[in-house]
Amino acid sequence: MVYSDFERALLATYFSVVDGPEHADVYLVRNLPAEVAATLNGVYSRSSKSMRDQFLDRLRQGLAAQGQQLESLPLPGTATDTLSAVMADKSGQFLKTYAIDHGHNSLREGSVVHLAVERVSQLVTRFIQRERRCSFEESSTRYIPFTAEMHWRDPDVLAAGGDLAQDYEAVLRDTFALYTRATDTLLAHLQAMRPLQAGEKEAPWLRTLKAEAFDAARYLLTPAIFTKWGMVVDARTLSDVVTELKSHPLAEFRLVGERMQQQAETVLPTLLKHARANAFAQSLQAALPLLARELGVASAPAHKGPAKGHTELLAFDRDLDDRLLASLLYEHSQQPFSVLLQRCKAMLPGQRQDLLTKLMAPRQSHDAWPAALEGAAPFEFETVLDFGAYRDIGRHRKGFQQQHLLTTVHGFAVPPLMQEGGLGNDYLAVMERTAERQQRIAQHLPEAAGYVAPFGFLQRVRIVFDPRQVAYFIELRSGAEGHFSYRQVALDMLAHVRKVTPLFAQFIRGKEGEAFLGRLDSEMTADERRQRRMHAAGDS
Repeated sequence: MVYSDFERALLATYFSVVDGPEHADVYLVRNLPAEVAATLNGVYSRSSKSMRDQFLDRLRQGLAAQGQQLESLPLPGTATDTLSAVMADKSGQFLKTYAIDHGHNSLREGSVVHLAVERVSQLVTRFIQRERRCSFEESSTRYIPFTAEMHWRDPDVLAAGGDLAQDYEAVLRDTFALYTRATDTLLAHLQAMRPLQAGEKEAPWLRTLKAEAFDAARYLLTPAIFTKWGMVVDARTLSDVVTELKSHPLAEFRLVGERMQQQAETVLPTLLKHARANAFAQSLQAALPLLARELGVASAPAHKGPAKGHTELLAFDRDLDDRLLASLLYEHSQQPFSVLLQRCKAMLPGQRQDLLTKLMAPRQSHDAWPAALEGAAPFEFETVLDFGAYRDIGRHRKGFQQQHLLTTVHGFAVPPLMQEGGLGNDYLAVMERTAERQQRIAQHLPEAAGYVAPFGFLQRVRIVFDPRQVAYFIELRSGAEGHFSYRQVALDMLAHVRKVTPLFAQFIRGKEGEAFLGRLDSEMTADERRQRRMHAAGDS
């Protein structure tokens, strides 16, 4: 299509290419209101025109409805507000008709927002970040110290008053006082144990020691501690998240859901209007705890004092090696999967090993596992681990994970550094007092009691990963730079995989062995990379 000079200037503001090639015409859509961009995406299926031409057509229609012409718009650079006013009603009506009334939810996925969520508890954060369809970046407990003012006080606990409110406050006060002391004490202990060596740079050395100290001290933090994070999410997913939050029994969750909706509606005025509390979700929240009590499975015997975490393998694919090889072959064959599977089963063990070795040998350290390795039944694990470690494991959202309500009945982990740094007895005393207080609150307000179950207490979690995700998880989380607790979970998983599918396990590059100050090498290397980038930027 031939554009006028005015049309060309207008299009250049909102599209990165005005005159594209005959084949593979690819361009960015930019500077448009989110719902207008979603509308343009949505009309692809209803028109043979390009997005640029659709943009001009719809703009002309909107202007005509107001008795204006395209050329009456201000020139690009001042036109954004005018454009929004002209097109918003038309886009909103289109999205309401197709995305909401007709249920074409894919249209909602074309509108994306970037939210910053700050000063919210770790409890609501973990709940939201279960969502698999969006991206998150959160403050790290490994690099950022916290302050006593950064705690959420649950309003139901405050309303109950009396011993419940006193226990809640006592946990926050007791645990945080030792956390503050531990960060300094453990850092000084590490500096004495592992002083700066000749030829080492002080900055990465100190970062490593601080991270090691924070990794141990964070066991005293509670889920009531505030954190902050960024979230990039499409309208369809955000609507689901807001609905879940508004349906939750805890007040903070409902408040965060309301605030997220209010802010997102400033750029998505149409697509979030139907996000509200869901009666079915609320009925499950009420009915399932009652059913668990009726069946006698709502509680577990309390374990007092320190305890060890462990990981069990619940289920796996007994034909895993054959299925993975058949799955690798599938896209390059014209045979049914059943035929490929039988052909692989008929191979001798040595033949399977040789074929998989040949296929996997070229894989480098940063190469992803082949997508075909998702083509077998998943591994199902149940692990008992501290909540601090689960915060990291929970970020592996490509899979299915379930977690009990946070509790203190399974006992608590003791970071080795806490003992070595001379704080072992203080730590045990604080955690034992905390367990008693948390369990008293849980008798009356089990959901709210999760706010005062510190990171060091063990929780029971179910994890279901396909083989590809299991391999990725083990390789990533067994690294020496990782936290010692989730590192042990990864190594335990590797041990289980080796027992039941030794051929598959041969190709998983787990990092075994001791890992004291495991981050030091990576921090030194990262520092060198930063220096090289800075020099390169200066040269250019």
